[in-house]
Amino acid sequence: MEKIERIAKYLDEIAKGQHTMELYRAYEEDILSIEAEELFTLFFNRLNQDETPEQILVYLDRLMHVFAQALKIKDISVLQDSFLDHMIKENFEMAKRMDSIKSYLAKGDVEKHKDELFVMFEELLNFNVHYIKKENILFPYLEKKDQKFTGVSIMWTLHDQMRRTLKSILAELKNVDFNQKGFIIEVGRYFFQVYGLIQKEELILYPVARKVLTPSEHVQMRKQSFELGFAFIETPIETMGETSVETNDWIYRSETGELTYEQLTLFVNALPVDCTLIDEHNKVRYFTRPKDRIFPRSPAIIGRDVRNCHPAESVDVVNKIIEAFRKNERDVATFWIDMRGRKLLIQYYALRNPLGEYKGTLEVSQDITEIQQLQGQRRLLQWE
Repeated sequence: MEKIERIAKYLDEIAKGQHTMELYRAYEEDILSIEAEELFTLFFNRLNQDETPEQILVYLDRLMHVFAQALKIKDISVLQDSFLDHMIKENFEMAKRMDSIKSYLAKGDVEKHKDELFVMFEELLNFNVHYIKKENILFPYLEKKDQKFTGVSIMWTLHDQMRRTLKSILAELKNVDFNQKGFIIEVGRYFFQVYGLIQKEELILYPVARKVLTPSEHVQMRKQSFELGFAFIETPIETMGETSVETNDWIYRSETGELTYEQLTLFVNALPVDCTLIDEHNKVRYFTRPKDRIFPRSPAIIGRDVRNCHPAESVDVVNKIIEAFRKNERDVATFWIDMRGRKLLIQYYALRNPLGEYKGTLEVSQDITEIQQLQGQRRLLQWE
C-alpha cells in the first residue's frame, strides 16, 4: 500500500473523531515524512468523495497539529522581494497587530476600552487584500498546474469564516448591550482562525507554490499584485515587465461599425460596469477594467474554471445558472446586494449564437446607489 493510501486511512479515522496516541503511532512513519504537495492530493480526494470544505475544516486544525512537525523541517525559504515574500511579510505584520490586541485585552475591563478595540479590529479589515490576492492570483495559478490544487477551496472557505467572525466582533463592539463573554469567545475564534491560516499558508501553500510554479509565473504574480494592493507593508518597487498583449493595428468589424484595437479597449473599459465573460466550457476568457472596479479581478483568472472563482458555498448557485442557460431554460439571472454601504446590481446573461446555441455567460456588476437616488429630471447640462 502506498503512503498516500495509508495516510488517507489515517484521515478517515481523524474525520470520525478518532485521534488516539495508538492511532498516531500506527501511522507515525508516514506522518513524519509527509510532503505539503501530498496534502493537496489527500484533500482533493476527500472533496471528490463529496466531503465539503466546511466538513474538512472541522478536523483540519487537528491534522495540522499532527503534520506540523514534519512540515516545519522542510526548506520553506522564498526569493526576496517576490510575491510569496510579500505575502509572508504581510502575515508577519498581521501577527504583530494580533499580538498587540492580545496585550490590550490582557489589561482587562474590555467594555471600558470598546472604542479603542474597535479601531484596532477595524484596521484588520485592511488585511482582506491579502486573502483577495490568494483567491484571485495564487489560487488560479496553482489550479492551472494540477486539478488537485482545486483543494484551495478549503482555504477560501476559511477566509470567509474569518471575514464573518471579524464582522461579528466589530458589530458586538458597537452593540449598546455589549456582551463581554460573547465578545471574548468571538475574539478567541478569530485569533485561532487567523494564526491557523498563517500556519497553513507558510507550511503548505507557499512551499507548494514555490515548488510547482515557474520563475516566470512568480514574476507574473508579483506584477499582478500591484493592482490589488498590499496589506500592512510598504508598497514594493514596481518593475516594468513585458506586456502580455501586443497592440496591433487590427480592426474589429461588424455590421454596426468598426473599431481599432485601441478604440475597442477604451470603449469596454469606459463602461461603468464590471464585465466578465466565460465561454461554453465554463472557462473565464475576458474581463473589463473599469475605472471604479467593484469586484477584484486579476489576469491570473483567465482560463480558470468559473466555479473556482467563487467560494465553495456559492458554487451550487453558479452551477444552477449555467445549467439553466445551457438548457435554454433561462436567459438572465439577476441579484442585488448591499456591500460597503453601496447597492450593487449583479446580472448574468446567456450568450447564444444566431442558431441559439449556448456560447457562454456574461457577468455584469454595477453600482446603482446613485441611480436609485435619481428624482425628477435633468434636461440641461450640469457638471457635477
